[in-house]
Amino acid sequence: MMKKFVMASLFVCSTGVYAQSCPVNVQNEIHIAGEQVSVYQEGQPKMLIDENNQVYINGKQLTLDSMQQKAVDTYSQGVKEYLPKMADIADDGVSMASDILKEVSEDFDSKESFTKVEALIDEYGQKAQQKFYQDGEFVMPTNLFESVDSDWKQEFEQAMKHVSVESMSGLFAALSQEMKNGEINFTELQQKFSELKVRIEEKIRSRSGEISIKANDLCESITGLAEEEQELHKAIPELKDYQMFEI
Repeated sequence: MMKKFVMASLFVCSTGVYAQSCPVNVQNEIHIAGEQVSVYQEGQPKMLIDENNQVYINGKQLTLDSMQQKAVDTYSQGVKEYLPKMADIADDGVSMASDILKEVSEDFDSKESFTKVEALIDEYGQKAQQKFYQDGEFVMPTNLFESVDSDWKQEFEQAMKHVSVESMSGLFAALSQEMKNGEINFTELQQKFSELKVRIEEKIRSRSGEISIKANDLCESITGLAEEEQELHKAIPELKDYQMFEI
């Protein structure tokens, strides 16, 4: 049961969150640094929208009319608003796993038994953040939604093997202490497990449902950005070679 709850809750903040069949491809690496948005190709910034919504291609500023400027402004604001929410959803998943772990440790009155599991959850959360934040910038990797189902899934499975071992170790340590102190017998243990299982499953359903809704809403927003980008390219054809999204 302990293994099950950790697996289910962490799954939400990895492949379960991002593999939402979002019909969008990230064509080029996107960087957000403060109010600036950049498109990278071959590791170099090629297109920049600065804090004043001026557009630069290979360092050369484009001359835009008022309508083009307004289109860039609207699009840039959407990119800066929605893309960082990918990392926020990962935080939500890790927070859920931490909350459930806290409930289990409190139920067995043995937080110390689960310190290694807690550290592993924190480490997994940090790695998820590092996929999106580099040197203080938010980075949306190319082909994000494709790599989730391959590379990220493998990383997740490896992490879960480690977490599961420590989870069971922590649970047995907590149980051993309670039984050693004569605080619980086998019948009481079964009852305790049953009640805890119901509470945890309900919390997972509730929290994972909330996160799934956020993920679906975010996917719709990014799909909207992709459609908006197509219109932006009609208004400013010079941007076509620096496409961010493809539907």
